[in-house]
Amino acid sequence: MLDFGPVTCAGCGLLCDDVTIERSDDALRLQPPCRLGAEWFSERMLPPAPAPAPAATINGEPADIKSALSRAAELLRGARRPRLRGFGNATVEDARAAVALADRLGAVMATDDGDWPGAPAVPLRGASTATLGEIRDRARLVVVWREDPESTHPRLLERLGFGGGVEPTLVVVDDADTATSGRAGVRLRWPRGRDLEALTILHALQRGLTLQAGGLDAPLSGLLKRLRAVPHAAFLYGAGLTAGGGGQRRALALHELVRALCQERHAVTLELPGAPGTRSADDVLAWQSGYGGNVDFAGGHPELVTATQPPDDVDVTLLVEPGPADAAEITLGSLPAGPGVEVWIRTAAAGVEATGTAHRLDGVPLPLQAPRPGAAPTAAALLTRLLAEVET
Repeated sequence: MLDFGPVTCAGCGLLCDDVTIERSDDALRLQPPCRLGAEWFSERMLPPAPAPAPAATINGEPADIKSALSRAAELLRGARRPRLRGFGNATVEDARAAVALADRLGAVMATDDGDWPGAPAVPLRGASTATLGEIRDRARLVVVWREDPESTHPRLLERLGFGGGVEPTLVVVDDADTATSGRAGVRLRWPRGRDLEALTILHALQRGLTLQAGGLDAPLSGLLKRLRAVPHAAFLYGAGLTAGGGGQRRALALHELVRALCQERHAVTLELPGAPGTRSADDVLAWQSGYGGNVDFAGGHPELVTATQPPDDVDVTLLVEPGPADAAEITLGSLPAGPGVEVWIRTAAAGVEATGTAHRLDGVPLPLQAPRPGAAPTAAALLTRLLAEVET
C-alpha cells in the first residue's frame, strides 16, 4: 500500500527526490528500490519501542527540554575550548544556527561526521566540480577512486548515465573486489598506501616528465591515454582516498592532477560524503565564514584549521544531528543518545518529522518533506534557544 510520496530520501548524500514509500506490516519498501533508503526511513518511521524516548536526558535521567538546555548552556559557558561537530543528518537551517552559536562561543566547528579529516584540501586550493547532470551529459570517462558507490550511494551510477544508452567508460581504482569494481570496464589495482605516489606520477606524466613508477608505469600510462582520448572526464572520490594519515595530501594531489588535465580538456571531481548532511554543513560554513571543513572562531574571527590532528584541548563537545554511534557531552539528535552523554535532547528527524533544506552531494539544494510530522523541535530551533541561554 502506498503511504507517502514522492519525497526526498536522506539515506545517503544522493538525496533522491523521486521516492515513494510503501508500508507492509512492519516493513518499509521504497520505489525505486533502495536498501539504504529503506533502512533510513525504517529507523525513523516504524513504531518506537514500548517505552518511548524522553524529550531530553541529563546524565541518563529523563528531563524536560528547558532544564536540558540550561544544563547545556552551563557546560558551554564554562568550557575553555568548546567544539561543535557532527552534522551527518543536519539541514542547512541546522548548520546556520550552529555557526551562530560557534561564533558566539568562540568554538571550533568541524563538519566531519566521524574521524578528524585533517587539513581540508578544497579550502586550501579549491576544486573543479560539476553537478550530476553535467557529468551524465558530458563525461565520457568516469574514474571511481577507491569508493564503492553501488553500496554507499546505490543510484549514483544510474544518475551518471550508466545502465542506459551510450555509457561512459567506468574506471575503478581499488585493490578490493566491490560491487562497483564488478561493473568496471577498467580495473586498476595497487595498495592504498601507493595512492599519493600514483597521483603524483600521473600528474608528472601529464606534464611530460618521467618518474620511477615502481611497477605503476603500465596502468598509469594506460589511464593517462584514456584521459587524453576524451574531452570530459570525472573523478569520484571520498573517504577511501582522504581518510587516515596523509589523506588530505592525497586529495590535494588529485585536485592538482585535475587542474593540470583542465589545460587540455574538461576534468572535474565529485566527492562522495559518507553522511547526507555533511555537504549542507560544509556549504553553510563556507558561506558564513569563508572556509569549509574545520573553522576556529576562538580569535574573534573565523580561521581555517589546518592541523592534521584534532585539537587536544577541547573540554566540551556539542554534537549536532550526528550518526547513531557518536556520543559527546552534549548531543542534539533524532536518534537515541549513546553512552556517556551528559545532556541529550531529541530532535525532529528532518525528512520524516520536519521539513528543511539539504544539499545533494553535488551542491544542489533540495527540500526535505515531513511525511510523518512530529512534536519534537528541530536542531535549528534548539540551537537558537541554546544561543539565547548562553547569552543570558
